[in-house]
Amino acid sequence: MKKTFLLLLLFAINTFSFAQELPFKKVKLSDSVALENQMQQLATRCDTRNLSELDLFKFQLIKGNYKEALITFQKRIKETPTEQRQYLDVYMHYVEAKLSKSFKDAFKKSYRKYVKNSNDIQVINLDKALIIRDPTDYYVGNFKNTYQNITSDKISQEIAIDLVKKYFLSMVFSSTRAIYFEEIAQDHKRRYAINDSIVISMKDGAEVSIVVVKRKGNTTTKKSTILVSSIYAGTNETAAMLAASKGYIGVIANTRGKRLSTSDIKPLEYENTDVYEVIDWISKQSWSNQKVAMVGGSYNGFTQWASMKHNVHPALKTIVPMVAVAPGIDYPMENNILHNYSYSWNFYVTNNKFLDFEVSNDFKRWNTLKNKWYKTGVAFNKLDSLDGEVNTLWNTYMQHSSYDDYWKKMIPYEEEFAKIDIPILTITGYYDDSQRGAMYYFNEHHKYTKKPNHYLLVGPYDHWTAQTKPEESLRNYKLDKAALINIEEDVIYQWFDYILNGKEKPSILKDKVNFQVMDTNTWMHKPSLNAMTNDTLTFHLSSDKIKDFYALKPKQNNSEIQMSVDFKDRESMTNTDYYPWPLEKENINLKDGLIFKSEALLEDVIINGSFFGNLEFTINKKDVDYSVIIYQLTPEGNYFHLSYYIGRASYAIDREHRNLLTPNQKTQVSFNNSKLISKKLEKGSRIVVVLNVNKNNNAQLNYGTGKDVNIESVKDAEIPLKITFTGNSSISLPIWNSIK
Repeated sequence: MKKTFLLLLLFAINTFSFAQELPFKKVKLSDSVALENQMQQLATRCDTRNLSELDLFKFQLIKGNYKEALITFQKRIKETPTEQRQYLDVYMHYVEAKLSKSFKDAFKKSYRKYVKNSNDIQVINLDKALIIRDPTDYYVGNFKNTYQNITSDKISQEIAIDLVKKYFLSMVFSSTRAIYFEEIAQDHKRRYAINDSIVISMKDGAEVSIVVVKRKGNTTTKKSTILVSSIYAGTNETAAMLAASKGYIGVIANTRGKRLSTSDIKPLEYENTDVYEVIDWISKQSWSNQKVAMVGGSYNGFTQWASMKHNVHPALKTIVPMVAVAPGIDYPMENNILHNYSYSWNFYVTNNKFLDFEVSNDFKRWNTLKNKWYKTGVAFNKLDSLDGEVNTLWNTYMQHSSYDDYWKKMIPYEEEFAKIDIPILTITGYYDDSQRGAMYYFNEHHKYTKKPNHYLLVGPYDHWTAQTKPEESLRNYKLDKAALINIEEDVIYQWFDYILNGKEKPSILKDKVNFQVMDTNTWMHKPSLNAMTNDTLTFHLSSDKIKDFYALKPKQNNSEIQMSVDFKDRESMTNTDYYPWPLEKENINLKDGLIFKSEALLEDVIINGSFFGNLEFTINKKDVDYSVIIYQLTPEGNYFHLSYYIGRASYAIDREHRNLLTPNQKTQVSFNNSKLISKKLEKGSRIVVVLNVNKNNNAQLNYGTGKDVNIESVKDAEIPLKITFTGNSSISLPIWNSIK
């Protein structure tokens, strides 16, 4: 009995101590020995009973229990697929090296052997995960910031556990980065013949820097070339290596002024001639069989379309633009609303011959800038004045709010699409920030070309995963297994083999439009975008209200729903949640905008395509920037972000010409340029529509005076915006009704 009592007492003391705050006295971050001792003591005092296997390993390692850590970790790493182990393998070699007499020598030797025994694709993925997307500086900075922000001499268990985990990442990567960088680089030289010192001249005298990558071995056979045309100098080598590993020659052409080019850096402006000339140069090389294909995402997708602005080069046999940016369409503005994220991008790509990661990652600077701009209410074209550094490209954007000749000269325009007669595979995602750019090219090509050989592949992917390989979850939504395709390594090269070598077409491309239906674990395949839908759900706004929700009605009605926005008020913002992150959540802000809710769906339906709307309203201004968000309110009561639209009313009719509204006169504004999606909506779900005016620190503020929005300021905000929507306003969802 006495023994049992003592055990219970000890258990109670331990439980009590775990719940207590831990003493914490800061040491100098520059004193690595003192810091290591402090983190070791902290890890020892933390309650690790509820930690995951991976986190338990981290604590065992920090405590110096390397043998225990190795045993814990060996089980975890065996359960992880090879293609997902780039970080974990660093941990494994780290803890093994800690058991040796010389850590650096042991880590170097074991990691070199590991890289040498990996196949081409595995090493390429190591490069992408550990070098191109090098996380070290982030981990080091994240730990230091967390540490420095602690002001108390006691910290909670939660903070202590978080701090130890951040210390682990900071320590492991900072102490091994130089070693694995070197080993991966040396292994590339073993596998590939890389010529990165080529500079070619354009017809106007400008220079373009070229990198050619061949797989070592048979280098005499003429081969097809996979070309990546990119402004992101120094980050596309792995794409060229992948091409070489797949049996092609990989070529990277960087925007004039980048890498070894001595020309001025001119983003966007000269790709329409330079890329064509690069293709011509490739076709004349001794190693070329005069067949060139292009691939790449985002900016590198735009360059593919730019290459065909004037003519399609005879050697260009196909393009695969992924998440392709369309200048003036979805970058730097979306539906004529200029977002400020492009402000920092300009410095990122023009500050040096490669990329300025330091300036790009200076989140404090960019957050301070946009908050200062919003608080002070100065004009949007004064951003660089607030920043204290001239942003030349940004100031150029300020002069071109409409889709004018500045933008039109960059990519094919109208009838220029008619001459594009090569096979094309467009890839994008439902949550890709550049989806509207990708779909602009797709739609314009179909509009001006009879039966183009143009395929579309789209699924529940974002800007990154639509270019690579989707993860199991996207923004907290678990993807269907059917969506987990390897786009970069499998689908794209199956396409290249099909076009360039006469092999089978990728099995997933069963028709011209191929899309994954979320929550069904299936793909649908249709001959066109129009064939995606066979019915429409149309809802009309209504003033009937229950609690926080106005009603969505099936028919037009005599309702009037009023909304007011005071642009002088800089303590609050509107439309802050239009961006879909996370995809599903328990609640939305019911006080931001006008919130409408439908009756429950009586049957399962599939939303397929882009929702559209016709808003009828009266406004006391000459213009307004507005947004419409569509949620699925699930039977379980969660809000799933389906799609959104954001645009400027004065450009609704024509993105090239501004048509101002007449104040206090009823008007109608239609839109159909929302984000495309395909998802099953279960019986019992409701549709929730959030209608809002855009007023936040992420984009221009349109005060409605009718002046150039870039020069408007808070001085133009004396009179609050007042808008009244009528019951003739409608929101329509294209659906696929299997019963029909």
